[in-house]
Amino acid sequence: MRAAALGAAALAFAATRALRAEERSAALDAPAPPTLPALAHPTLTDTFEITVAGIDPGGGKGEAAAWFLHDELEYPLIPRKWYLGAAHDVAAGAVPGIGHDFFLGAPELWTRGLWSSLVGLSSGGGLGVVLPVPHSQSASAETVFEAVRVVRPWDAAYFTDRVLTIRPWIDIRHIVGRVIFQLRQGLDIGIAVRPLQPYEHRAEYVARTAFYAGVRLAKPIGVGVELWEVYQISADLCQATVPCLDDNKRAAFSVSPSVRLLLGRIEPAVSFLFPVTTPLRGEAASYWGVRFGVGFDFDTRAGAP
Repeated sequence: MRAAALGAAALAFAATRALRAEERSAALDAPAPPTLPALAHPTLTDTFEITVAGIDPGGGKGEAAAWFLHDELEYPLIPRKWYLGAAHDVAAGAVPGIGHDFFLGAPELWTRGLWSSLVGLSSGGGLGVVLPVPHSQSASAETVFEAVRVVRPWDAAYFTDRVLTIRPWIDIRHIVGRVIFQLRQGLDIGIAVRPLQPYEHRAEYVARTAFYAGVRLAKPIGVGVELWEVYQISADLCQATVPCLDDNKRAAFSVSPSVRLLLGRIEPAVSFLFPVTTPLRGEAASYWGVRFGVGFDFDTRAGAP
């Protein structure tokens, strides 16, 4: 009788531990936001994304078009603790009456860590560097790029001409049941490594904030909405020949509802992108975008299937 009771207690304890392990895994490996990483993933990941967008330049000039390719890799040096990553962008656009052009972005390298990773709560930070690659563009190409960059202003650092961009940030994520909250607050410090024009700033500062709220409807389905703010602290905003921009043109807000499927090691996703206010610098009246992405999870551990 006593042996049976002990056996039942052991089974109950094992079941409880298994349930808690499953809950912990579900909390740590929650569906990722559209443009932010799955904060505590334990293996090598590759995220590939295509954005197709239509842009209203304003003034009845017709609709411009843009597309972006974004690819990023992130490898855990210490699983769920310390990561190395790299990303790269390619963009293209067409503006009625101006023309079309293709833009090759500079690579970004970063490292980030998790300072705490409890069940349901993760926080950390990182430091990225966008390499200063030359981008020589004609006047028409520059006009096309000014229209294109309103779609993803948080990635504009990839396309600056010979500017070293240092990108520190902090991350916070909290999970309550099936509800997920995630925040990234960062700063881009762009340092020109080329000869400066008269009245041009040596350093530029851009603040970036992304907030995500989502819910896991079922084990393979996550839905949510991401909010972005990009605020141009400095740059070519106040020069001798260029008047200072108002706050409503220094800041850009966008909203992005998304759906993600968690299918084992493959996570396809679709999200939509809309401006909440006038795009950055007022370079376009409005835009819309559709983003198709897929994440791959590669288990590099020895003996992994």
